[in-house]
Amino acid sequence: MNKTTLLSLVILYGAATVGYADEVVGRAPDNLVGQTLGGWSGFLVGGAMAGPIGALAGGLSFAWIGGEVQAETGLSAQAYQVKDTQGEVSVVRSPNRQWQTGDHVLVKGRRLYPVSDSSLTSRSL
Repeated sequence: MNKTTLLSLVILYGAATVGYADEVVGRAPDNLVGQTLGGWSGFLVGGAMAGPIGALAGGLSFAWIGGEVQAETGLSAQAYQVKDTQGEVSVVRSPNRQWQTGDHVLVKGRRLYPVSDSSLTSRSL
């Protein structure tokens, strides 16, 4: 394969990836930290008081309480609902950057990355 063909394939691949960017369609509060801390605490307390059944009941109930406490104190993080090119919606956390509904993004792993509007070659697709 010569250099021109390889360069053409790389450019076409990059254009296809950018042209089919995912879109932020909504926001959702993220209370995972409160749920985790509450669940772990409830698991330990429930297990110490009532054995395995108490650990399970305590973990579940305190996880719910921990999430509610985080939401009520206004410490919820932000998660975003992202619609992919197949029309499926998933929730992705983004602690380091704020996104608006309608922003075009690339999902890589569990994070969102920006795609500038000028780089979208086939926005209507």
